[in-house]
Amino acid sequence: MLNLTKFEDLFASDDATYEMPQYQRAYAWGDKQLDQLLIDLREQPLKKDYYLGHFLLERPDLNKRHYYVIDGQQRITTVAVFFSCLIEELQLRERNGEVLVDSDGSPVQPWRWEERYLVRLGMRRLRTVVADDEFFNRAFIQRLPNPQPDPARQSQKRLFHAQQVFKQAFAAETDTATLLRWAKLLATASVSAFEESDKVRATQIFAFQNDRGAKLTTLEKLKAYLMHRAYLDDSTNQATYTIAHVERFFSDIYALTEEIDLGEDTVLRYHNVAFGPTWEDAFENVKTGLRAAAEDAKAAWITSYCDSLRQSFKTVVEVTRRAAGHSHITGLLFLRSEDNWPLILKIQRHHGHDQALCESLYRLMEIVSFKMEFSTGDYRSHDFHSLAKHYTGDAVALRDTLREQAQNGFRWWWTFTQNFHDRLDGDHHYDRVTRYLLWQYENELRRKSPNSVPVSGADFLNVWQVKRWEGTLDHITPQNPDAVEYTKEFAKTRLHNLGNLALLMLGPNASKGNTMPQDCIPLFIESTYLADREIGKVLQKDNQWEEPHILARKQRIVDFAKAYWAVPAG
Repeated sequence: MLNLTKFEDLFASDDATYEMPQYQRAYAWGDKQLDQLLIDLREQPLKKDYYLGHFLLERPDLNKRHYYVIDGQQRITTVAVFFSCLIEELQLRERNGEVLVDSDGSPVQPWRWEERYLVRLGMRRLRTVVADDEFFNRAFIQRLPNPQPDPARQSQKRLFHAQQVFKQAFAAETDTATLLRWAKLLATASVSAFEESDKVRATQIFAFQNDRGAKLTTLEKLKAYLMHRAYLDDSTNQATYTIAHVERFFSDIYALTEEIDLGEDTVLRYHNVAFGPTWEDAFENVKTGLRAAAEDAKAAWITSYCDSLRQSFKTVVEVTRRAAGHSHITGLLFLRSEDNWPLILKIQRHHGHDQALCESLYRLMEIVSFKMEFSTGDYRSHDFHSLAKHYTGDAVALRDTLREQAQNGFRWWWTFTQNFHDRLDGDHHYDRVTRYLLWQYENELRRKSPNSVPVSGADFLNVWQVKRWEGTLDHITPQNPDAVEYTKEFAKTRLHNLGNLALLMLGPNASKGNTMPQDCIPLFIESTYLADREIGKVLQKDNQWEEPHILARKQRIVDFAKAYWAVPAG
């Protein structure tokens, strides 16, 4: 049943409650959507309706006013966040002596919004997905001071950010009447609400809806399509059962997306490359699979596909965690992740029980990836996606193929290793790949030093965002030194040379600025990083950092790189 109504009327009944089903993605609004909402409220003409959008609601029990929000969950959650923050701001203004009155002079009572949109007689009006609901309760129902989101949940971080955006916007608006006008606009905003008690029909409707705020992802559309096909292709009158399976799988998938930064559609794309039967997109591959399945096996195909997709999301989480430790995967994710992920998914699917085997394959992939990045040739094409598409589990054959590619590249005419060496022996190395090389060099020094612990992938990739390692390179002899002018030849061949580059780390080494290295020897000597200390010892001995020192350091690093990225014997 379709109703054209006002947003506040969705909560008109005292017992009306709303809940986000687990198979839906969690809160997803960011600055783009939040800023647009605030712009809408500021610019909305007086006495003209504000349209908030479409809501699709599943009401499983007609005797209760409890609804699952199938479409519109981002908007309904944001409005609840809006009113929670507004109530807090208005209560603060009341405590400061302000009398709240509406435009017609009638008193404004914020507790009425509390009862309508947040909690009524101890009953929660809105519940998010289970994993975020406890945080939502603390932050927006109880409004506890400084509620901290779970760092592993991106959706909680987005909810917290939305709270900060609204709080700042409300605090900055000195005219309370303006805030009250915004509240009225949202409360009386026009909405179209479609209420459906049948899960299958609700699924069909959702399959053809668009989210006005945050655009539906390809993964969401695919989920709706799979649920829709479960209904259309059902030959056993068990469509509801199949749809419940899809819901369960996608509930797990959306929980996993909260632990990764890749983006759900990116993971879907990698999964499609690795496991899709054709090179077409995910939708076309699903259609191809369904067409090929027997009539009585289509439901089983749908559940099998969803399970496989869930496994890929789980693998991404596991691999990302492994990259934070000490694994060749770290390089694969830093260097050419777009090329590498599909084959990683395939290797993990076949050999995840044997991580030693996986690491041996990743080592060869890492050599290829590093040489591809650190070569002078214009190497654009790669075969890793094709390897992933056609790999069926023969690890010996894959190892032989990767060893050949690590030595010679992907095309017979490439001078792969020679071009790699030429680039190392060159004069200009000021780019992101050198950062990876210098990280590996630092760890080589640590492997040779007693009681030293290698720098983990987590520190290098800064996965915990603590910034122990800065994301840039530092010139040992600075680019723009004080009171020193370089010759053109030095600036061209030595300034950006590998021997004159170091990892820029936070702390003393990052604060030396344009100071000449001989004037800040203690910063190098006292560094916790062995590569810095190596530089410091040279400065301590010669009290200068000139061309011979740069070339000597470059040669040490080049010799290491040629040995470290050499193809291991079979």
